[in-house]
This record gives sequence, C-alpha cells and structure tokens, in this order.
Amino acid sequence: MKEELQEFGLSANEITLYVTLLKTGKTTANRLAKITGMKRSTIYDNLNLLINKGVISSFTKDNVLFFESADPHKLVYILEDKKKKIEKIIPELQKIKETIQEKTGVTFYEGKRGVLSVLNDIIEQKKELWFYGSRKMALIAFKHYPENFIQKRAEEKIRLKAVLAQEDRGDPIYQIKNISKLSNIKFSKDLNQISSNTFIYGDRVAFMTSEDNPVGIIITNAKIVEQQKKIFQILWKNSRT
Repeated sequence: MKEELQEFGLSANEITLYVTLLKTGKTTANRLAKITGMKRSTIYDNLNLLINKGVISSFTKDNVLFFESADPHKLVYILEDKKKKIEKIIPELQKIKETIQEKTGVTFYEGKRGVLSVLNDIIEQKKELWFYGSRKMALIAFKHYPENFIQKRAEEKIRLKAVLAQEDRGDPIYQIKNISKLSNIKFSKDLNQISSNTFIYGDRVAFMTSEDNPVGIIITNAKIVEQQKKIFQILWKNSRT
C-alpha cells in the first residue's frame, strides 16, 4: 500500500499521516503528534501539503482545528483530473517537441582530416545516399580515401543514387560487382570541374569542397534535406546513364 501511495505522489510522512487519519477519523495535530511521534512542525508542514493535494481537509470546531481524511475514492478522482489536465496540454507539448526537432544542427569541419569526418558520418548513419559532384576532383584532393569510402559503403550495403561529372564516366571502381549492384549512377557534363560535392542521407545534407584547404559541413534539418532532394531530382532528370 505504501508503494502505491508513493507512486500517487505522497511522501513517507504524508503517507503516515494520511493512513493515521483514515484509522482515527477527524482529529487534531496534537493527537497526530502523539500517535506518530512526529514533531508538531513536521506534522503541520505535511498536513498542509496533504490539504493542497486534496487528500485531507481541515475544519474548526469550538476553536479547535481538526483534520480529516478524504474518502479514498477521491484519490482516483484526483488522478483522473490530473490526466484530463495533462491531455489538454499535450498538443502544446507536442508543438514544443516538434519545434526542437526542426531546429537546424550544423557541424563545420576544416582541413583534409576534418572533412573526411563527413564521409565517416555517412557510413555511421547507414542511410541510402544521394550524391552529386565530381569524384575525380575528390580523388585529386583526398587521394585514396574516396575509394576506401566506396568500399566501406558497399560493405555496409548502403545504396547510392548519384549524378557524377561526365569526366567520371568509365571509372573502374563502379564496375566492381558488390559496388555496382548498390549504385544507380547518371552523368552530367554540368558537373565537370565542380570542386564541391553534395551528400544527402537520412535527415542530413553534407557539403564538401575539394580545394587545397577543404571545408566540410553537415546540416541536420528535414526541410533543407527536402529542398536538396528536389535539386538532385532535377539534376537526375536531366542527366544520362
């Protein structure tokens, strides 16, 4: 019983006083002090808390203050009332949660080692990847690492839909069986000599430059992802296999 009353929200002292009042009926603080052994200051503090919670009441008779427990069924009514109040504010709480979820997270990387963190994040997320950019320019900047990334992507069975620069056509790495079956690729001459690559995966968009001092940015935002996907789809529609 004590455990259930604690879950209801009563402290140990409040439970002692509430149960005592159930047993004794209406009584005074002095008598409660004698029965429970609590100090009078503790008695009054906890009785006031119980009154505020609605589980006991007080009244004066012949200038003497008495306390009395409410009917135990009132505990159920109190819980039902709390439930109704919480249900009323659920929509407002949900809006707060959605607002937080829509906030944009931005992570910035600088230098070759830092920028490679973008590729590591793509592997860790294990989501289908949409990509547009120039693999050739990435190889010039990062040497063998893009090839390692492609192998890791295949190992994790991460599917790729990509629009590559026309100059990337015929790249032998995409002929490897375990890579080719996970890759759907088109080519566009408009991406030749492009020095930045765009990665769209899960709820994230990442941008990575292939310059001497490269920069990488990961943005977490559903709306930005949606817009980037629209850009990708336009590129895809106007590119060739």
